[in-house]
Amino acid sequence: MKTASWILWIGILIAIFFLGRCSKRCEKVETVTVETVTETRVDTVTIVEPVETIRTEIRRETIAAPADTVYLPGDTVRIEIPIETKEYRDSLYALQMEGYRPRLNWIEVYPRTEYVYRTETRTVNAPSRRWSLGPAVAYGYDIKNNHWAPSVGVSLTYSLLSW
Repeated sequence: MKTASWILWIGILIAIFFLGRCSKRCEKVETVTVETVTETRVDTVTIVEPVETIRTEIRRETIAAPADTVYLPGDTVRIEIPIETKEYRDSLYALQMEGYRPRLNWIEVYPRTEYVYRTETRTVNAPSRRWSLGPAVAYGYDIKNNHWAPSVGVSLTYSLLSW
């Protein structure tokens, strides 16, 4: 009789073990935390003597200039001076100048550059199971024999706290 009860208990424990292995797993919950940081930087670009791309003569003006190194009233020469428009273009700047022999010595432009840093954190959390069924080994009071004794059995438990 004792052998049969031990075989029965071992069979129950094995059955509980395999039922626990075959039971449906808890679905995984995925928590995504996205942190975006935008940083704007101003870069200095110095361009020395840029190359002209378009030159257009828009009109001519006549001015009176002294004919000799010694200036005498009425001793003047009429000179035509071209008034020009020059355009300077690049991927970083665009400039237009107008006047007599216009020339650009240097130009500085300040393009704004935005850098976006994105940090993404993924955390996989499985919800904890509150109820569980499993084997139990305990030491308790045997009511039938009126003494303290170890016991082996099956326990159904509910977890109040989890960490």
